[in-house]
Amino acid sequence: MQHGKTRHHWMAVTARPLVTAVCLMTPLAVTGTATAADAESPAPAVEQNTEVPLEEDLPLPDEPEEVDMGEDRHATGLQCKTGWYFDITKNKKNTMSVKYHTFVKNDKNYQIDFKFTSKKSGTTEVGASVTVSAEFKAPLLSQIKAEVQANAKKSWTSEIGIETYGKVKARDTVYGDYGIMKENVYGYRYYRGSACQKSNKTHMTAWAPYREGWVIK
Repeated sequence: MQHGKTRHHWMAVTARPLVTAVCLMTPLAVTGTATAADAESPAPAVEQNTEVPLEEDLPLPDEPEEVDMGEDRHATGLQCKTGWYFDITKNKKNTMSVKYHTFVKNDKNYQIDFKFTSKKSGTTEVGASVTVSAEFKAPLLSQIKAEVQANAKKSWTSEIGIETYGKVKARDTVYGDYGIMKENVYGYRYYRGSACQKSNKTHMTAWAPYREGWVIK
């Protein structure tokens, strides 16, 4: 799910094209009115320090409200395979694990162009708010893929060199974050017996990476 805020622009392209709307591709590059620490312009903006802590859960533009999916909605039957499973009860707002942050300040009295280029890479893996085994991550990911996000992956490493372009208004500052989008859900881990009974429930927030791109604001 995606959450929007004033002046945020979220979009994605595979390489160099200029984009000014939300796009869904992998990898993604987003564009909006901004100028990056790589500003290439006849009147370049002042590059700013980008060595700041990176957000692990940056809100995404235009995310709808979370959806309550209910508990124990799956039908039970006679052929129940025993083992550990994960049930999703709530589809939460998605977020971005930021891998690279940059911004630029335009000190001019007129609008100038910008270009951001991702310069650092990082990896986001399927995970949960409680400790889970490597074996349990498989059914967790399987449930996310089946119910909310078919593009979810076990692991995703962001690319370097993905560009985005736009404009910086006079006397304005634009910020850019490049990273990996996370599908966030809430649910519970449980053990299913031979008669489909559930036991040993543990509630948790879980996530899986599904896309990468720019968020410009």
